[in-house]
Amino acid sequence: MGQCRSKGKRMMNKRKLTALALVGGLLAATLAPYGSGSAVAADPPIEIRFDGETLVSDAEPFIKNGTTFVPFRALFERLGLEVGWDPATRTVTGQGGGVTMTLRVGNAEAIVNGDAKPLLEPPAIVGGRTFVPLRFVSENAGADVAWNGAERLIAIVTGPSIAEREAAVRAAYEAYVAAANREDASAVLRALHAQSPLRTTLYKSAADAFARRDVETTVESLVVEELHGGQATVLVTESNRRTAGAYYVDNRVDLKVSMRQDASGAWAIYDAATLGQEWLQPFGADTGADVDAADETIARNTIASYMEALNREDLTAALRLVHADSPMRSATEKTLAWMFETYELTHELENVRVLERSGDEMYVHTVQAMRKSAGPKLADVRTRSIHTLRLANGQWKLYATIQGKAEALSIPQ
Repeated sequence: MGQCRSKGKRMMNKRKLTALALVGGLLAATLAPYGSGSAVAADPPIEIRFDGETLVSDAEPFIKNGTTFVPFRALFERLGLEVGWDPATRTVTGQGGGVTMTLRVGNAEAIVNGDAKPLLEPPAIVGGRTFVPLRFVSENAGADVAWNGAERLIAIVTGPSIAEREAAVRAAYEAYVAAANREDASAVLRALHAQSPLRTTLYKSAADAFARRDVETTVESLVVEELHGGQATVLVTESNRRTAGAYYVDNRVDLKVSMRQDASGAWAIYDAATLGQEWLQPFGADTGADVDAADETIARNTIASYMEALNREDLTAALRLVHADSPMRSATEKTLAWMFETYELTHELENVRVLERSGDEMYVHTVQAMRKSAGPKLADVRTRSIHTLRLANGQWKLYATIQGKAEALSIPQ
């Protein structure tokens, strides 16, 4: 009996301790919101300001996995977008200022002007309200977004609409083309961003080209592919046709142009890459110009010497035959150094023909074959090129090269 009473007492004490623990837990949970020395303070609320004015909505914004969410209606209306809501598909639509945006609850992909774009976090319904990602919506509507973590403040600057900003980008590129067409080298330089890697080479080559020939550039297509903050990507198709002056191959070129805003907010060209090129006249066609036999010999010897330097993998000798002012000199040096390190190639000059001479320049059409003897997979090819040779201290040197289509002589191996 004594043992039983003792056991029952221990069981009773255990029940009391458990009950006290539960009460203590409830007290701690009740007292925690009012603060204590060991309680963890809740994060202060997030403030959102549009152009300096606080965004007012009927529900507080929140952060999930680094993405700030806000009620869609307040955000869309503040961005000047006409709001649409389809309860059947739980889809939000905003339209205005040249942008149409569609987001669906639970879907991590949005549609902006017909293009699918990924979301870091999908829209969600919380407390009966539909929330959308603040940064994604704002930036795709043309606004700039900045986060101040110390103050838990999001500053949004709306500025011009997407349509207005795209128009400014197009106008900046068209101003560059207009400057080139009127052969204004200073205006061409001003059209380039202060930090553009093109400033030195493009300005120098443009000024030189303006002095030698007249070329009319026509923008056939200009599409602003991306526009975020102060950066834009533009897809351009333009044609270039000689109207007077020295030899030139008329062409149509597809470009991917990177543009940036400068400190004043003006758009300027930062960089450009060629996506494709089409010749608008037969490549290397006879010009009908009278060519001196001595020039033919000089051209053949100059280009043959360059090919021999390539076959010896003699970078110094090859660069001695490239004009000091050539816009391709730096790229040529890097390409040849890589090529000599990576492959063993044989270059054969099959044909040389001078198309025209104009003062200190000769324009030379060549056919050359390149065959691999060692190195990674590569096809043997035959290429047709037009080289510009230019005099430098009495010696003819390679100044520029354009290439026609390559003919494969083997499968890559």
